[in-house]
Amino acid sequence: MQPLALILNITILVGIVGIVVYWVRRFVVFLGYKAIQPDVLQVAELLKTQPIRERSDVLIEGHYGGRPTIVRFSHRVDTPGLDIQMRVPAAINLFLVPKTITSEDEGRTPIRTGSVALDRRFNARTDHPTEIRILTAGTTIRACLEQLCCSSQTGLSIKDRTIELSELTIPPFTGNHVFDHLQSLLTVANGVAEMPGADLIKVDPLPPRGSSWPVRIALAGGLACLIALLFTQPYSHPIGANASSNLVTSTGIAPADAARLQQLQGWRVAGTEDFSGSALRFLREHRLDPTGHIMGDFGGRGAAIDSAYFLVDTTGRKRVSMMAKGTVAYDAIFPQADVLARISKSALAKIQWMSSAPQYPPDGDALLVVQNANDPTASVVLLRHGSQTYSAHPADFNKIDLGTP
Repeated sequence: MQPLALILNITILVGIVGIVVYWVRRFVVFLGYKAIQPDVLQVAELLKTQPIRERSDVLIEGHYGGRPTIVRFSHRVDTPGLDIQMRVPAAINLFLVPKTITSEDEGRTPIRTGSVALDRRFNARTDHPTEIRILTAGTTIRACLEQLCCSSQTGLSIKDRTIELSELTIPPFTGNHVFDHLQSLLTVANGVAEMPGADLIKVDPLPPRGSSWPVRIALAGGLACLIALLFTQPYSHPIGANASSNLVTSTGIAPADAARLQQLQGWRVAGTEDFSGSALRFLREHRLDPTGHIMGDFGGRGAAIDSAYFLVDTTGRKRVSMMAKGTVAYDAIFPQADVLARISKSALAKIQWMSSAPQYPPDGDALLVVQNANDPTASVVLLRHGSQTYSAHPADFNKIDLGTP
């Protein structure tokens, strides 16, 4: 194998491995989450990343509105079904907990948000009451907090430079639900970032994760090399030509014909030593050369560019092959055959046939197969008409004019 072909084949193999790895990873990521796979992929596209698997959870880590964002889906009983974290330069904290849940662990001061609907269903606590009143003074922030706290199974917190939203179960219409929350979280995050002192807070970047870029590169490389291999495939023809040339040297068959004939191993074009005495006498009488390669216009193209072959193998079997218009018109092994000869199209009309003349007029020349040179009736004539090859039996092959051009 040439170096270029070897490199291309190795790269294609890498590409195939990359494809397999890609689909295996995809299967593993969504194992148990097949129902929400389209929604997860939609969210991953929003965050310009790919979903990954973390234990039994599906995790999406990316950026939304330029802010590091993590979306987690989980089926574990001790973990929220949906958890969204958006990192923000927050110097304040705020905890919104449903009133159905008793919790005073975080936030020393109870506070009202200014939203009647929100204060009726949620308890708000903070360590920075003044700053929170400033933050929730605008109707936009209050509306976003109401949207985020959409059910009694939802909790919202701002702490440790992160806004976190948790829902007990994975919501229906997951993709649209998460998208609406991301928009509201971004609005709240931008409001928090405008608070005094926020410019001094450093936001932690997302933790490094294994990237899917190697898989993508493998896929792209394999595809590119597959295309390159298809375009460079013609350059391998010289190798095939060399092989055909060797075939000509050993068998006597033209390269183009050898490429079309099948099962040529062990076969060669008959030479002078392969003809019987009676066959050589027949050839001398008709002033023909003792050769197993006959040229003629069997396809009716107006030039003698077609070939017929009289082949022999090591066991002495005889094979007749005729080519017409670049295709195999006839190929058969004969129990007995002595010699081949071309019959010109103009000479066919003078032949006396054993029973009846050929059913269709020939397109060009015909091929005479003498099966037994000692028996004038032991022969067959092969004629080409359209895409079909027909045969007929002459009454005496010795009376056929084989010298007409």
